[in-house]
Amino acid sequence: MAMQRIPGVRLNEFNVPRLFLYHRALAEVSKLGVSVVTSESLAELCANDVTPTQIRKDLSQLGTLGRRGHGYEVAGLLRMLTRLLGLDQDWRIAILGFGYLGHALATFLSYREERFRIAALFDLAPGVVGQTWNDLTVRHIDDLEATLREQGGVDIAVLAVPTKVAQEVADRVAAAGVDAILNFAPVALRLPERVFARNIDLAGELSILTHYLTGSE
Repeated sequence: MAMQRIPGVRLNEFNVPRLFLYHRALAEVSKLGVSVVTSESLAELCANDVTPTQIRKDLSQLGTLGRRGHGYEVAGLLRMLTRLLGLDQDWRIAILGFGYLGHALATFLSYREERFRIAALFDLAPGVVGQTWNDLTVRHIDDLEATLREQGGVDIAVLAVPTKVAQEVADRVAAAGVDAILNFAPVALRLPERVFARNIDLAGELSILTHYLTGSE
């Protein structure tokens, strides 16, 4: 999976998440019929997670889209971000680990994010393998490579597996030609340079919140 390339536009792992934030905010105001938005108002729409200065810096990399004292044209900027972030196409997803988390992710994506299509499900547990979900049969992870070959591959693999097997599963996913991994196991994966991974540690995020709740400095 790769983002669309636009001549003269260079992105990195730091500003891409912010661009998704801008896209979401622009999509909302577009539904309300807003045609122009300033960096200040866009920052407010993003719950002030970013500053107007950061927004202007990020968007300047996309070309001269804003006018001083006027703002950014919503429709044009939204189209560019949609294309740049690959949101104008469908993506095939494989979920590895179909326990509570994997099942919840599949349900969420199927009902809320139509551009992400669940193409394959895998698990190790005998009680889970063979189950059906939305006309898909949960396959044993030993069938990973064969299943992906039969289906012509997937774009993204979601790892919702135990920590102790996460690296092994990631290795097999990468060897099968998958270039993007969303990893929910609390472990740093060692992957080929061509494979891009995002790590989400739910317990770690909750622990950060408990730190603030205790009033620790």
